[in-house]
Amino acid sequence: MNAMIKKAALAAAIASAPFAASATDLVGGGASLPALAYVGADFTLTSPQARLSTNAGLDAGAGYLESFVGIGSIFDEYELNTGNTASYCQTGSGTGRRVLLGAPGWPASGDCRDYTTGVTPAGFSGLNALPDFAGSDAPLNADDIATFQNGHEAARDNLVQVPALGALIGLPVNVEDSSGNSITNVNLTTEQVCDIFSGDARVWTDVGVSSSDPITMVVRIDESGTIFATTQYFAANCNGQDNYNDAFVTSEDFTDSYGPSDYNSSVTASGNGGVVAAVAANSGSIGFANFANVDEAGLAYALIEGHDPATASSVGYATGDLLPDTVLGAADPSTGLPTTQSLASIDPTLAEGCLTVINPAAQLEGDYPIAAVTNLLTYTDNNVDPAATRDLFKEVISGSSALPVGFARLASGIQTASENIIDTCIN
Repeated sequence: MNAMIKKAALAAAIASAPFAASATDLVGGGASLPALAYVGADFTLTSPQARLSTNAGLDAGAGYLESFVGIGSIFDEYELNTGNTASYCQTGSGTGRRVLLGAPGWPASGDCRDYTTGVTPAGFSGLNALPDFAGSDAPLNADDIATFQNGHEAARDNLVQVPALGALIGLPVNVEDSSGNSITNVNLTTEQVCDIFSGDARVWTDVGVSSSDPITMVVRIDESGTIFATTQYFAANCNGQDNYNDAFVTSEDFTDSYGPSDYNSSVTASGNGGVVAAVAANSGSIGFANFANVDEAGLAYALIEGHDPATASSVGYATGDLLPDTVLGAADPSTGLPTTQSLASIDPTLAEGCLTVINPAAQLEGDYPIAAVTNLLTYTDNNVDPAATRDLFKEVISGSSALPVGFARLASGIQTASENIIDTCIN
Protein backbone atom coordinates (compact mmCIF):
# COMPACT_ATOMS: atom_id res chain seq x y z
CA MET A 1 0.00 0.00 0.00
CA ASN A 2 1.59 3.27 -1.07
CA ALA A 3 1.90 6.30 1.20
CA MET A 4 -1.02 8.26 -0.31
CA ILE A 5 -3.45 5.35 -0.04
CA LYS A 6 -2.34 4.70 3.54
CA LYS A 7 -2.87 8.34 4.44
CA ALA A 8 -6.31 8.41 2.84
CA ALA A 9 -7.35 5.23 4.64
CA LEU A 10 -6.07 6.58 7.94
CA ALA A 11 -7.87 9.89 7.49
CA ALA A 12 -11.11 8.05 6.75
CA ALA A 13 -10.69 5.91 9.85
CA ILE A 14 -10.17 8.97 12.01
CA ALA A 15 -13.21 10.73 10.56
CA SER A 16 -15.47 7.72 11.16
CA ALA A 17 -14.28 6.96 14.70
CA PRO A 18 -17.23 7.24 17.12
CA PHE A 19 -15.12 8.83 19.84
CA ALA A 20 -13.33 11.39 17.65
CA ALA A 21 -15.40 14.32 18.95
CA SER A 22 -13.97 14.00 22.45
CA ALA A 23 -10.47 12.94 21.48
CA THR A 24 -7.38 14.38 23.15
CA ASP A 25 -4.38 15.33 21.03
CA LEU A 26 -1.24 14.73 23.08
CA VAL A 27 1.81 16.71 21.96
CA GLY A 28 5.28 15.28 22.46
CA GLY A 29 8.73 14.94 20.98
CA GLY A 30 12.35 14.23 21.71
CA ALA A 31 14.55 11.25 20.92
CA SER A 32 14.74 10.23 17.27
CA LEU A 33 15.89 6.70 18.16
CA PRO A 34 12.40 5.33 18.97
CA ALA A 35 10.61 7.19 16.15
CA LEU A 36 10.22 4.20 13.81
CA ALA A 37 8.56 2.23 16.61
CA TYR A 38 6.46 5.14 17.84
CA VAL A 39 5.15 6.56 14.56
CA GLY A 40 6.14 4.13 11.80
CA ALA A 41 8.16 4.76 8.65
CA ASP A 42 5.97 7.30 6.84
CA PHE A 43 8.33 10.14 7.75
CA THR A 44 11.14 8.37 5.87
CA LEU A 45 9.15 8.78 2.61
CA THR A 46 9.40 12.57 2.71
CA SER A 47 12.30 14.54 1.24
CA PRO A 48 13.72 16.29 3.15
CA GLN A 49 12.81 13.92 5.93
CA ALA A 50 10.02 15.06 8.25
CA ARG A 51 10.60 15.44 11.96
CA LEU A 52 6.91 15.78 12.85
CA SER A 53 4.47 12.85 12.66
CA THR A 54 0.89 13.72 13.50
CA ASN A 55 -2.75 12.88 12.86
CA ALA A 56 -3.86 15.90 14.87
CA GLY A 57 -3.63 18.63 12.24
CA LEU A 58 -0.55 20.32 13.72
CA ASP A 59 1.90 22.20 11.52
CA ALA A 60 5.66 21.62 11.34
CA GLY A 61 6.11 25.27 10.37
CA ALA A 62 5.93 27.28 7.16
CA GLY A 63 7.81 25.52 4.38
CA TYR A 64 8.61 22.38 6.38
CA LEU A 65 7.41 18.83 5.84
CA GLU A 66 5.49 16.54 8.17
CA SER A 67 3.98 13.07 7.89
CA PHE A 68 1.07 11.04 9.17
CA VAL A 69 1.51 8.51 11.96
CA GLY A 70 2.14 5.20 10.17
CA ILE A 71 -0.41 2.39 10.20
CA GLY A 72 0.58 -0.39 12.62
CA SER A 73 2.91 1.80 14.67
CA ILE A 74 2.60 2.14 18.44
CA PHE A 75 0.96 5.56 18.23
CA ASP A 76 -1.43 4.30 15.56
CA GLU A 77 -2.49 1.43 17.84
CA TYR A 78 -2.96 3.94 20.64
CA GLU A 79 -5.26 6.00 18.42
CA LEU A 80 -7.29 2.96 17.35
CA ASN A 81 -7.68 1.76 20.94
CA THR A 82 -8.52 5.08 22.59
CA GLY A 83 -9.59 7.58 19.94
CA ASN A 84 -6.84 9.92 21.14
CA THR A 85 -3.88 10.99 19.03
CA ALA A 86 -0.26 11.62 19.93
CA SER A 87 2.04 13.71 17.76
CA TYR A 88 5.80 13.30 17.88
CA CYS A 89 8.57 15.69 16.82
CA GLN A 90 12.04 14.19 16.41
CA THR A 91 14.13 16.87 18.11
CA GLY A 92 16.74 14.62 19.67
CA SER A 93 16.80 13.74 23.35
CA GLY A 94 18.51 16.91 24.57
CA THR A 95 16.00 19.29 22.99
CA GLY A 96 13.12 17.03 23.99
CA ARG A 97 14.08 17.31 27.63
CA ARG A 98 14.58 21.09 27.36
CA VAL A 99 11.06 21.52 26.05
CA LEU A 100 9.55 19.26 28.72
CA LEU A 101 11.53 20.81 31.57
CA GLY A 102 10.90 24.41 30.57
CA ALA A 103 14.35 25.62 29.55
CA PRO A 104 14.24 29.29 28.50
CA GLY A 105 13.56 29.72 24.80
CA TRP A 106 12.26 26.18 24.23
CA PRO A 107 8.43 26.27 24.16
CA ALA A 108 6.50 23.26 22.89
CA SER A 109 4.77 25.69 20.52
CA GLY A 110 8.00 26.27 18.58
CA ASP A 111 8.15 24.85 15.05
CA CYS A 112 9.17 21.21 14.73
CA ARG A 113 10.61 21.82 11.22
CA ASP A 114 12.26 18.99 9.26
CA TYR A 115 15.72 17.59 8.47
CA THR A 116 16.59 20.32 5.96
CA THR A 117 20.34 20.93 6.05
CA GLY A 118 21.26 23.45 8.72
CA VAL A 119 17.76 23.58 10.22
CA THR A 120 17.16 22.64 13.85
CA PRO A 121 13.81 22.23 15.61
CA ALA A 122 12.50 25.02 17.84
CA GLY A 123 9.85 22.98 19.66
CA PHE A 124 7.18 20.31 19.14
CA SER A 125 4.74 22.33 16.97
CA GLY A 126 2.21 22.24 19.80
CA LEU A 127 -0.59 24.71 20.32
CA ASN A 128 0.63 25.58 23.83
CA ALA A 129 3.99 26.35 25.42
CA LEU A 130 3.85 23.22 27.63
CA PRO A 131 4.05 19.75 26.06
CA ASP A 132 2.28 16.59 27.25
CA PHE A 133 5.24 14.21 27.15
CA ALA A 134 8.78 13.74 25.87
CA GLY A 135 11.09 10.89 24.93
CA SER A 136 14.76 10.70 25.88
CA ASP A 137 17.36 7.98 25.45
CA ALA A 138 19.56 9.73 28.02
CA PRO A 139 18.03 9.71 31.51
CA LEU A 140 17.53 12.91 33.46
CA ASN A 141 20.58 14.31 35.23
CA ALA A 142 21.11 16.74 38.08
CA ASP A 143 21.30 19.73 35.73
CA ASP A 144 17.96 18.72 34.23
CA ILE A 145 16.34 18.83 37.66
CA ALA A 146 17.60 22.39 38.15
CA THR A 147 16.16 23.34 34.75
CA PHE A 148 12.79 21.94 35.79
CA GLN A 149 12.86 23.74 39.14
CA ASN A 150 13.37 27.02 37.30
CA GLY A 151 10.98 26.11 34.49
CA HIS A 152 7.78 24.07 34.40
CA GLU A 153 7.77 22.92 38.05
CA ALA A 154 5.47 25.82 38.99
CA ALA A 155 2.87 24.66 36.45
CA ARG A 156 3.30 20.88 36.62
CA ASP A 157 4.67 20.13 40.13
CA ASN A 158 6.89 17.06 39.57
CA LEU A 159 8.42 14.68 37.01
CA VAL A 160 7.72 11.15 35.87
CA GLN A 161 10.38 9.11 34.04
CA VAL A 162 9.95 5.44 33.11
CA PRO A 163 12.01 3.11 30.87
CA ALA A 164 9.91 2.42 27.79
CA LEU A 165 11.68 0.41 25.06
CA GLY A 166 15.00 -1.22 24.30
CA ALA A 167 16.73 -0.33 21.04
CA LEU A 168 19.86 -1.53 19.27
CA ILE A 169 22.36 0.88 17.74
CA GLY A 170 23.98 -0.16 14.47
CA LEU A 171 27.14 0.94 12.67
CA PRO A 172 26.10 1.74 9.07
CA VAL A 173 28.96 1.59 6.54
CA ASN A 174 29.49 2.59 2.92
CA VAL A 175 32.68 0.89 1.74
CA GLU A 176 33.74 -0.21 -1.74
CA ASP A 177 36.48 -2.51 -2.96
CA SER A 178 39.00 -1.63 -5.70
CA SER A 179 36.43 -2.50 -8.38
CA GLY A 180 33.80 -0.19 -6.94
CA ASN A 181 31.70 -3.01 -5.51
CA SER A 182 30.01 -2.47 -2.16
CA ILE A 183 31.55 -4.43 0.72
CA THR A 184 28.72 -5.75 2.87
CA ASN A 185 30.50 -8.30 5.07
CA VAL A 186 32.26 -5.94 7.50
CA ASN A 187 32.87 -7.75 10.79
CA LEU A 188 34.79 -5.70 13.35
CA THR A 189 36.34 -6.68 16.63
CA THR A 190 35.74 -4.50 19.65
CA GLU A 191 39.32 -3.25 19.33
CA GLN A 192 38.75 -2.27 15.71
CA VAL A 193 35.58 -0.38 16.64
CA CYS A 194 37.64 1.53 19.19
CA ASP A 195 40.34 2.20 16.57
CA ILE A 196 37.80 3.65 14.14
CA PHE A 197 35.89 5.91 16.52
CA SER A 198 39.02 7.17 18.27
CA GLY A 199 40.53 8.11 14.91
CA ASP A 200 43.47 5.70 15.32
CA ALA A 201 42.40 3.80 12.18
CA ARG A 202 42.82 6.03 9.12
CA VAL A 203 41.91 3.80 6.18
CA TRP A 204 39.73 0.70 6.01
CA THR A 205 42.68 -1.63 5.54
CA ASP A 206 43.77 -0.61 9.07
CA VAL A 207 40.84 -2.65 10.40
CA GLY A 208 41.12 -5.58 7.99
CA VAL A 209 38.61 -4.39 5.39
CA SER A 210 39.78 -4.79 1.77
CA SER A 211 39.33 -1.19 0.75
CA SER A 212 41.86 1.58 0.34
CA ASP A 213 39.16 4.19 1.02
CA PRO A 214 39.99 6.62 3.81
CA ILE A 215 37.63 6.21 6.77
CA THR A 216 35.13 9.07 6.78
CA MET A 217 33.47 9.56 10.15
CA VAL A 218 29.87 10.81 10.22
CA VAL A 219 29.89 13.08 13.25
CA ARG A 220 26.46 13.65 14.76
CA ILE A 221 26.23 17.27 15.86
CA ASP A 222 22.97 17.41 17.85
CA GLU A 223 22.65 16.27 21.45
CA SER A 224 21.24 12.77 21.50
CA GLY A 225 20.50 9.80 23.70
CA THR A 226 21.73 7.60 20.85
CA ILE A 227 25.10 9.34 21.28
CA PHE A 228 24.83 8.83 25.04
CA ALA A 229 24.35 5.06 24.73
CA THR A 230 27.04 4.68 22.06
CA THR A 231 29.67 6.72 23.90
CA GLN A 232 28.81 4.73 27.01
CA TYR A 233 29.75 1.61 25.04
CA PHE A 234 33.02 3.28 23.96
CA ALA A 235 33.83 4.28 27.54
CA ALA A 236 33.19 0.77 28.84
CA ASN A 237 35.05 -1.06 26.07
CA CYS A 238 37.82 1.25 24.82
CA ASN A 239 39.11 3.05 27.90
CA GLY A 240 41.95 1.40 29.76
CA GLN A 241 42.20 -1.64 27.50
CA ASP A 242 45.53 -3.17 26.47
CA ASN A 243 47.44 -0.91 24.07
CA TYR A 244 44.87 1.84 24.62
CA ASN A 245 45.10 5.25 26.12
CA ASP A 246 41.67 6.31 24.90
CA ALA A 247 39.60 8.55 27.11
CA PHE A 248 36.00 8.33 25.94
CA VAL A 249 33.45 10.07 28.15
CA THR A 250 29.76 9.18 28.15
CA SER A 251 28.03 12.21 26.69
CA GLU A 252 25.05 13.28 24.61
CA ASP A 253 27.43 15.42 22.57
CA PHE A 254 29.67 13.31 20.33
CA THR A 255 32.28 16.03 19.92
CA ASP A 256 32.60 16.24 23.72
CA SER A 257 32.96 12.50 24.18
CA TYR A 258 36.47 12.12 22.82
CA GLY A 259 38.40 15.36 22.57
CA PRO A 260 41.66 14.08 21.00
CA SER A 261 39.91 12.42 18.01
CA ASP A 262 41.44 13.45 14.68
CA TYR A 263 39.62 11.70 11.89
CA ASN A 264 41.12 11.23 8.45
CA SER A 265 37.92 12.65 7.02
CA SER A 266 34.56 13.61 8.51
CA VAL A 267 31.11 14.97 7.67
CA THR A 268 28.38 16.15 10.02
CA ALA A 269 24.76 15.12 10.39
CA SER A 270 21.80 15.59 12.72
CA GLY A 271 19.48 12.88 13.99
CA ASN A 272 19.45 9.14 13.32
CA GLY A 273 17.91 9.74 9.91
CA GLY A 274 20.51 12.35 9.11
CA VAL A 275 23.36 10.01 10.01
CA VAL A 276 21.94 7.26 7.82
CA ALA A 277 21.55 9.65 4.89
CA ALA A 278 25.10 10.96 5.33
CA VAL A 279 26.58 7.45 5.34
CA ALA A 280 24.62 6.59 2.20
CA ALA A 281 25.96 9.70 0.46
CA ASN A 282 29.65 9.37 1.39
CA SER A 283 31.88 6.54 0.17
CA GLY A 284 34.20 5.17 2.85
CA SER A 285 31.98 6.39 5.67
CA ILE A 286 30.79 4.93 8.95
CA GLY A 287 28.53 6.26 11.67
CA PHE A 288 26.17 5.05 14.36
CA ALA A 289 22.40 5.21 14.41
CA ASN A 290 19.34 3.37 15.59
CA PHE A 291 19.53 0.03 13.80
CA ALA A 292 15.89 0.33 12.78
CA ASN A 293 16.81 3.41 10.72
CA VAL A 294 19.79 1.60 9.19
CA ASP A 295 17.63 -1.39 8.27
CA GLU A 296 14.83 0.80 6.90
CA ALA A 297 17.32 2.51 4.57
CA GLY A 298 18.79 -0.81 3.39
CA LEU A 299 22.35 0.21 4.29
CA ALA A 300 25.20 -2.20 4.90
CA TYR A 301 26.36 -2.30 8.51
CA ALA A 302 29.17 -3.75 10.56
CA LEU A 303 28.87 -6.73 12.85
CA ILE A 304 30.71 -6.54 16.17
CA GLU A 305 32.58 -9.69 17.18
CA GLY A 306 30.22 -11.55 14.83
CA HIS A 307 27.09 -10.27 16.58
CA ASP A 308 24.37 -9.03 14.23
CA PRO A 309 21.87 -6.42 15.50
CA ALA A 310 19.29 -7.81 13.05
CA THR A 311 19.15 -11.11 14.94
CA ALA A 312 19.57 -9.87 18.52
CA SER A 313 16.57 -10.99 20.58
CA SER A 314 17.07 -9.04 23.79
CA VAL A 315 18.82 -6.08 25.36
CA GLY A 316 19.37 -7.66 28.75
CA TYR A 317 17.62 -5.43 31.30
CA ALA A 318 16.35 -6.96 34.55
CA THR A 319 14.08 -5.63 37.28
CA GLY A 320 17.04 -5.35 39.62
CA ASP A 321 18.61 -2.83 37.23
CA LEU A 322 15.90 -0.25 38.01
CA LEU A 323 17.07 2.60 40.23
CA PRO A 324 14.21 4.61 41.80
CA ASP A 325 14.48 8.34 42.52
CA THR A 326 17.89 8.44 40.85
CA VAL A 327 19.40 10.83 38.32
CA LEU A 328 22.72 10.73 36.53
CA GLY A 329 25.69 12.75 37.68
CA ALA A 330 28.95 13.65 36.02
CA ALA A 331 31.00 10.96 34.31
CA ASP A 332 33.54 9.20 36.47
CA PRO A 333 36.93 10.58 35.29
CA SER A 334 38.58 7.19 35.69
CA THR A 335 36.07 5.21 33.65
CA GLY A 336 34.16 7.71 31.54
CA LEU A 337 30.89 6.10 32.68
CA PRO A 338 28.06 8.07 34.33
CA THR A 339 27.79 8.30 38.07
CA THR A 340 24.41 8.27 39.79
CA GLN A 341 22.91 10.66 42.31
CA SER A 342 19.96 10.37 44.66
CA LEU A 343 17.06 12.66 43.78
CA ALA A 344 16.57 13.25 47.50
CA SER A 345 20.05 14.76 47.70
CA ILE A 346 18.95 17.43 45.22
CA ASP A 347 15.42 18.12 46.45
CA PRO A 348 13.70 15.72 48.90
CA THR A 349 10.26 16.96 47.81
CA LEU A 350 10.85 15.53 44.33
CA ALA A 351 11.62 12.02 45.62
CA GLU A 352 8.17 10.50 45.24
CA GLY A 353 9.10 7.24 43.50
CA CYS A 354 8.00 8.62 40.13
CA LEU A 355 11.40 8.94 38.47
CA THR A 356 13.30 5.74 37.68
CA VAL A 357 16.33 4.96 35.57
CA ILE A 358 18.03 1.82 34.28
CA ASN A 359 21.41 1.40 35.94
CA PRO A 360 23.88 2.87 33.40
CA ALA A 361 26.17 -0.15 33.62
CA ALA A 362 23.30 -2.50 32.73
CA GLN A 363 22.78 -0.81 29.36
CA LEU A 364 25.97 -2.43 28.11
CA GLU A 365 24.67 -6.01 28.33
CA GLY A 366 22.86 -8.15 25.77
CA ASP A 367 23.11 -10.26 22.61
CA TYR A 368 24.50 -7.31 20.65
CA PRO A 369 26.85 -4.97 22.51
CA ILE A 370 25.48 -1.48 21.72
CA ALA A 371 22.01 -1.05 23.16
CA ALA A 372 19.99 1.82 24.56
CA VAL A 373 16.89 2.20 26.66
CA THR A 374 14.55 4.98 25.64
CA ASN A 375 12.58 6.67 28.40
CA LEU A 376 9.20 8.41 28.47
CA LEU A 377 8.80 11.56 30.57
CA THR A 378 5.83 13.59 31.69
CA TYR A 379 4.54 15.44 34.75
CA THR A 380 2.91 14.14 37.91
CA ASP A 381 0.19 16.81 38.16
CA ASN A 382 -1.90 19.22 36.09
CA ASN A 383 -1.62 17.16 32.90
CA VAL A 384 -4.12 18.06 30.18
CA ASP A 385 -5.53 14.52 30.13
CA PRO A 386 -3.90 12.19 32.67
CA ALA A 387 -5.85 9.13 31.52
CA ALA A 388 -4.84 9.67 27.89
CA THR A 389 -1.21 10.07 28.93
CA ARG A 390 -1.29 6.91 31.05
CA ASP A 391 -2.82 4.97 28.15
CA LEU A 392 -0.14 6.21 25.74
CA PHE A 393 2.71 5.24 28.04
CA LYS A 394 1.24 1.78 28.60
CA GLU A 395 0.81 1.26 24.86
CA VAL A 396 4.52 1.98 24.39
CA ILE A 397 5.69 -0.14 27.30
CA SER A 398 3.51 -3.23 27.01
CA GLY A 399 1.23 -2.84 23.99
CA SER A 400 0.56 -5.51 21.41
CA SER A 401 1.76 -3.66 18.31
CA ALA A 402 4.57 -5.31 16.37
CA LEU A 403 7.94 -3.61 16.73
CA PRO A 404 10.34 -2.93 13.85
CA VAL A 405 13.57 -4.91 13.72
CA GLY A 406 16.08 -3.43 16.16
CA PHE A 407 13.58 -2.80 18.98
CA ALA A 408 12.57 -4.95 21.93
CA ARG A 409 10.11 -4.40 24.75
CA LEU A 410 11.74 -4.59 28.14
CA ALA A 411 11.46 -7.50 30.55
CA SER A 412 8.03 -8.10 32.07
CA GLY A 413 9.25 -7.10 35.53
CA ILE A 414 10.33 -3.68 34.26
CA GLN A 415 7.06 -3.30 32.36
CA THR A 416 5.09 -4.00 35.53
CA ALA A 417 7.20 -1.62 37.61
CA SER A 418 6.83 1.15 35.02
CA GLU A 419 3.07 0.65 34.77
CA ASN A 420 2.76 0.86 38.56
CA ILE A 421 4.60 4.19 38.47
CA ILE A 422 2.34 5.43 35.68
CA ASP A 423 -0.84 4.49 37.55
CA THR A 424 0.39 6.06 40.78
CA CYS A 425 2.16 9.17 39.56
CA ILE A 426 0.38 10.61 36.49
CA ASN A 427 -2.48 12.76 37.80
